[in-house]
Amino acid sequence: MALHSRKLSFTTPILVSFAGILVSFILIAVFITLSQRKEFIDDYHTINRNFTHNLAVNYTGSILRENDHILGSAATFFSRNDRLNNALNVDREKGMQVLMQLQNLMPMVSSISLADLAGHYLRAPEVLETDSSKTFDARTRPWFVGQAESSTLSRYTSPYIDYFLHHPTVTLFKPVISPEGKLKGTLAFHLDLTSMGYTLRQMVAPVQGEFFVVERNGKVVLHPDTGELFKQHVSTALMDQMTSGEGHLYDQKTGFWYYYYALTNPEWFVVYRVADRTLTDITRHETSIIAWGFSLAAIIIILFGLYLRHASRTVLMNIINAIKTGEVNRAPRLEAMLSKAIQSNKERERDFVRQATIDALTGCKNRRAFDSDIAALMNHQQPFILALIDIDNFKSINDTWGHLSGDIVLRNVAREGIQIMQPHDISVYRYGGEEFAVIFPTDNLELSHSLLEAWRAAVASRAWREEGLNVTFSGGMGEWRFEPLEQLIGSVDEALYKAKEQGKNRILRTSVR
Repeated sequence: MALHSRKLSFTTPILVSFAGILVSFILIAVFITLSQRKEFIDDYHTINRNFTHNLAVNYTGSILRENDHILGSAATFFSRNDRLNNALNVDREKGMQVLMQLQNLMPMVSSISLADLAGHYLRAPEVLETDSSKTFDARTRPWFVGQAESSTLSRYTSPYIDYFLHHPTVTLFKPVISPEGKLKGTLAFHLDLTSMGYTLRQMVAPVQGEFFVVERNGKVVLHPDTGELFKQHVSTALMDQMTSGEGHLYDQKTGFWYYYYALTNPEWFVVYRVADRTLTDITRHETSIIAWGFSLAAIIIILFGLYLRHASRTVLMNIINAIKTGEVNRAPRLEAMLSKAIQSNKERERDFVRQATIDALTGCKNRRAFDSDIAALMNHQQPFILALIDIDNFKSINDTWGHLSGDIVLRNVAREGIQIMQPHDISVYRYGGEEFAVIFPTDNLELSHSLLEAWRAAVASRAWREEGLNVTFSGGMGEWRFEPLEQLIGSVDEALYKAKEQGKNRILRTSVR
């Protein structure tokens, strides 16, 4: 009798089935959790590399390119019509005025030096005459270019002590060479490393870490904390391993990941340092969410197994009662219950990817997105119009009302542009510093110009909280005629420069060549 009872029992096959399901589920859960952990770490490496690339190209690189561009234009100016000699030896007061105008264009330059081959020297802001200034010889300074080493390229010095301020500094310099090829002197921009490092504090990193810029020897030249300047932050052995343009390395001695991007001139490295413990804690948190989800699903499976065991017995009793009494009542049915508790992190990953392509301060797309979008248009031979926008007198705004007000100006100028361009499916990009870019996927110059004018007028007419603050911008725009990107950007930048020269607060088109 007992044998027949076991054959009629629903309990054993149900328990065996659910035990097999539960064991399989646990094995699959462990495998998925471990796989997800590795994917999370790989994703964070990608996000951190993108952040380092963005920091190098959109901030450090843009500042260096801007200074280099202005230095080249100024060196060309002094090389012609004997202007260098006039500034140093004929009309020094006018020469000082020209240097101060240059200095006002560059918020990241503390002073400018101009010297000829004889050592005649002019510095802006002006140096007070002291005993030490009387003995100063420009020909002994690291930035002075002698005849034997003259070159048309701009260069950067290694950190050295400024003769007058007695503070470490780095100088960008370029020889002044006449159209006939004769070396006349040197023009040098002394960089304000403190101001350049200050804006690094505004950067929002995807994970907790430290970002800075070092020389090839691993010593810091830019850092949010100015007290860390010129200290050894990366070992020489680790620097020797940074051979590619960008990448990431792990230092087992310190337990830090180093994400880097190499610049060519100067030979600096933008570095983002993150503790391995930080990544481990983040991935542990992410995988624990998944593990808890699987645990909950396992508990639900067990509860449903117990419920099905109880329900099967109830069905069997109903059948027996129906046979005895002849009444066939519909027994309760056990509905199939399946629960999926796998929680995905794709939304979180998409948010991080968005942070890597959106400028945190202005809400515009960043330089990385600009490079990607414009490359796609050129690869598909799709006509477009490029515009470059630069806020007028932005350094004066920062100096007068402070960097916080400068950030407010950047955000609101960007917001005005986005509100005008977005309805037309046109993106606004933060090109670098106070410069923005717009890509119009069309060859309609009139429409593009009207949209830019609407943006310019909205900014010019905007009322600001700060008393006396007026904000305008100048712009250049041009149609792509299948020339190389560098040539297009150069012609649009030239139109922007002309707009500045003609009084600012205007937009000029490139000349058709």
